Amino acid sequence: RLPEYGGGEIADVVDSLAFEEMLRPGAELRRPSDGLVPRDVVFVQCAGSRDPERGVSYCSRICCTEAIKNALAIKECNPGTKVYILYRDIRTFGFKERYYREARQKGVFFLQYDRDAKPEVKIEDGRLRVDVTVQPEGEVFTLDADLVVLSAGIEPNVDNEALAQLFKVPLNEDGFFLEAHVKLRPLDFAADGVYLCGMAHSPRFLEETIAQAQGAAVRAVSLLSKDELEATPIVASVNPRLCSACGLCVEVCPYDARVLEPGAPYAEVIEVLCQGCGACVVACPNKASQQKGFEVPQVYGMLDAVMAGE
Repeated sequence: RLPEYGGGEIADVVDSLAFEEMLRPGAELRRPSDGLVPRDVVFVQCAGSRDPERGVSYCSRICCTEAIKNALAIKECNPGTKVYILYRDIRTFGFKERYYREARQKGVFFLQYDRDAKPEVKIEDGRLRVDVTVQPEGEVFTLDADLVVLSAGIEPNVDNEALAQLFKVPLNEDGFFLEAHVKLRPLDFAADGVYLCGMAHSPRFLEETIAQAQGAAVRAVSLLSKDELEATPIVASVNPRLCSACGLCVEVCPYDARVLEPGAPYAEVIEVLCQGCGACVVACPNKASQQKGFEVPQVYGMLDAVMAGE
């Protein structure tokens, strides 16, 4: 709601989603307070993004392009309306840069502000006004506004943590789902059969979401088309003579590939679930957990071979 900008408190301060509804086809843009056509519209960018104090330190990516698109829509409907975009950095990457250039040509005003001097939205003398310290000059401008639109940013779904625990998949520090490898496996998790796309991964445009969804569907089909699945050969193993059945490996395994039955003298590995991450090997205090291909005698043998060559 962003009350620091008057969101939820001032009728003519809306977020970008509500503003999109006001711009729907066939509807005339009018401000919520009195139904009049706004003559001065102010967009405030990064109102809910790139702000570590709010826990949203990342860029929401789509906000700049969305604001410029909406500014162009205003200019098309009401060419005489003054439109201001208050920004920290304009991020219209790729071919979307042409929207930024078109907006400047059509008279949209772009004013840069600093994170330490955020715009102040207030009611003064019965008018909605926005004070902004423009960079790099440091000069304070007071803008009369009939309507203020806040780019509130995109936050991860509140259910992500529960889903991550249910499917045994990781989240990144921002609360979005984390892929297995950003370059080699951008749609996969470490666990087979679970894929991600769209806003579950990070803020992104519709065309990017569609491309990711198509890729995830292909990955799922490639898995379902196989009659048999091959388990990775680099899995963990347990030495029963060294295992003390402490259960630490069961606690740290992110794939539920470790089991310790009540009264059992040692833990066991479900190889078809094991992804060879090595978490249990690190956690085991007795060195009972080893990883095939990297067991202690093998590693020592490789070291001996290297030293003998010298």
